[in-house]
Amino acid sequence: MLLPPIATGLAGKVSLSGQAACQTNAHYIHSRSRLCMPHVFVRQATLAWRPMTLGDGSHCQRQPSGLHLAAEGLHSHCALHNKEDIMTLTFSRLQATARPSILEHLSVLSPDDRFTRFGLELSPAAVAAYVDSINFNRDIVIGAHYRALLIGVVHIAVFQHEAYPCGELGISVDSFCQGKGIGRLLFDQALQHARRRKVNRLRIQYLRRNGRMASLCRGLSTHFAQEGEETACQITLAEDDVANACRYEMLDGIEVFHADAAPAHGHVLFIHGVAGDGWQWRENMLPWFAAHGLSGSALSLRGHGGSAARQNQTLRDYEQDVQQVLDGLPGKPDLIVGHSMGGFLTQRVLEGNTDLHRASLICSVPPWGLLPGTLDKVVEFMGDPLGKAIAIQAAEGKPAYVNPDNVSARVQVIGGSRDKLIPPEVVAATARSYDTTPVMIEDAGHAVISSSKWQSVAEQVLHHLLAS
Repeated sequence: MLLPPIATGLAGKVSLSGQAACQTNAHYIHSRSRLCMPHVFVRQATLAWRPMTLGDGSHCQRQPSGLHLAAEGLHSHCALHNKEDIMTLTFSRLQATARPSILEHLSVLSPDDRFTRFGLELSPAAVAAYVDSINFNRDIVIGAHYRALLIGVVHIAVFQHEAYPCGELGISVDSFCQGKGIGRLLFDQALQHARRRKVNRLRIQYLRRNGRMASLCRGLSTHFAQEGEETACQITLAEDDVANACRYEMLDGIEVFHADAAPAHGHVLFIHGVAGDGWQWRENMLPWFAAHGLSGSALSLRGHGGSAARQNQTLRDYEQDVQQVLDGLPGKPDLIVGHSMGGFLTQRVLEGNTDLHRASLICSVPPWGLLPGTLDKVVEFMGDPLGKAIAIQAAEGKPAYVNPDNVSARVQVIGGSRDKLIPPEVVAATARSYDTTPVMIEDAGHAVISSSKWQSVAEQVLHHLLAS
C-alpha cells in the first residue's frame, strides 16, 4: 500500500535531469556552524564532464548582481569546447536562513522544469508559499552549491504515517546545470540522511515522462503505481520497528506525539524551543525513554510543526498551550523537560505549582529572560519571522519573568559547552538560581537535543528523574 501524499502535495513532484555518467571524487569536509546546528555537514565533489553549448543563457539571469556574475561564470565554463572542464560543488544541509536562496533557485528554473518539479503550473506566489512551508526542523533539505549559487535542492518533507516517520521527496537542479550527475548526488545524500533520521518509507511522485527519476528509483526496494500521467513510487528504507513507534494526537489544534512504555513507570512531558517543534523529541528522545520504562509526550506549540497558528503569538500564549496539554494528560507528569525557550516555559509552569515535582532545563532561557545583548545572536539563529518576533519580545522585557523562590520542584540545569546562544556562564547562573550544580555536555551547542549528543542529555535527564 502506497503512502498518501502529504497535505501540500508539493514536495513529491520531482524534476530530475542530468543522470549522465560522470567521474566523481568526493570527500567529506566536516563543518561547524557558528551556533552548532545539528547534522550540519559539507560535502565537496569534483565533477569532470565534456562541456556543452547552452545557447544564449538568458535563463541564467539572477539577482542580486553578484549571483548574476557567478551564473555567467558558470555559463562561460560550460560553453567551452575541446577540453574537459572541472566543476567543484559543495553539498550541505540547509537551514531556514536559506529560504531566499531556495526561492531564487526555483524561480530561475525553466517553465518546463518547474512544471515537472511540481506536477502543475505554479504562480510565483505559490512557489513562495511552498518555500515558506518548508519545516526545516523536521524536514531534510540538502543543497548543491557552485561558488555562491544554490544550483540544486532535494527536499524530503518528513511526516508521521500511522506510527512511523515517513517522507515525500522532491528534487530540482538548475536548468543550465543538468546532465552532470548533480541530481544523483543529491538523491544519494537524501537517502543517507533519511536512513540516519529513521525514516522508514519515502514517497516520490513524478510525471511518467520523467525517465531519469524512474531510473533512480529502480533497483531500490520500491513499489510503483500509475496515477494518470503520474507515477507514484514508494521506497522502503527500513522495516517498521515497534521501538520507534509513536502515537499522534491533535489536542484542540495542538500537535502532540506520545510514546507508550509497557509497563510504564512514569511519564515525561517535553517542551521544545522557539525554533523547534515536537518532532525534535519524537525522533530520538521519546522512543529512548519508552525503552527505559517511561512514557512520554511532546507537543508542538501553536504556530510550530503541525499545530495551528495564532495571530500575534506571545510567550504567554505558549504558556497556555503547555497548560492545555498538561490538562489533557491522564495524570500529572513525573518530569517536565524544556529546551531553550521551552525551558523558560517550564519554569513558568512550575512557578507556584506544587503538583509538579521535577524538571530538567536544557540550554534554557534563564529565569530573568534574555538580555538585550543576546538579541542579535537570537535573530541570526532564527530563520522564521515568528522566532524573530519572540526574540524581540524577550529582549524588550515583555515576557513574565520567573521567581525561582516560588518554584518548589527539584530542577536540573543542563548546558552545552559550545553553546553561543545560552553560554555556559548563563547556564551556571541559572543553576545557582535553583541551588543546584549545572551539568555541562562537552562539545555541544545549543541544538544539543537534535545533535549526536542527544543520548548524553537523555542519560542525564533519566539520572535526575531516578535520583532519590
